Amino acid sequence: MKKIFFVAFLLLFAASITIVEAQPRGMAPGTERMAGRKAALWSDLNLTEEQSEEISALRASLQEGMAPLRMEMVRKRLEMKLLWMAEDPDSVKIKAKQKEIQDLRGKLGEKMIDFRLAVRNILTPEQRSQLLAKRFSRARQRGWDREPRSYQRKGPERGW
Repeated sequence: MKKIFFVAFLLLFAASITIVEAQPRGMAPGTERMAGRKAALWSDLNLTEEQSEEISALRASLQEGMAPLRMEMVRKRLEMKLLWMAEDPDSVKIKAKQKEIQDLRGKLGEKMIDFRLAVRNILTPEQRSQLLAKRFSRARQRGWDREPRSYQRKGPERGW
């Protein structure tokens, strides 16, 4: 009897978390800076009013398409937690749930790729080259264009 109540409680808890997670959120601390960078990126492209409207419509469509997938992702993660909380976790079920989560991540990534390609089609060739140059310059500033460092052993010759 206790197990039934415990499982029912966990399912209610999972449902309430799913509803809360599906709600729109404000900006997290520190994201104002990133939002400012993105706004500056778009403002430097000198978009026409028509281009701005098309991109806004695409962005709204992207959000609509991603919301159900994100809710599904939250639900699958909670189901995964329940599987791990079992007294004797079933590895087959856990691996299957992990595969479902990976598939959802793939779908989210595909939607983002489609969005980016659609935005590129809206831009003029000059705006595309500006966008690529800006993104490349940001990558260079962050060091993303460098080869990965080889991790050297630390020892007496390295100051240790």
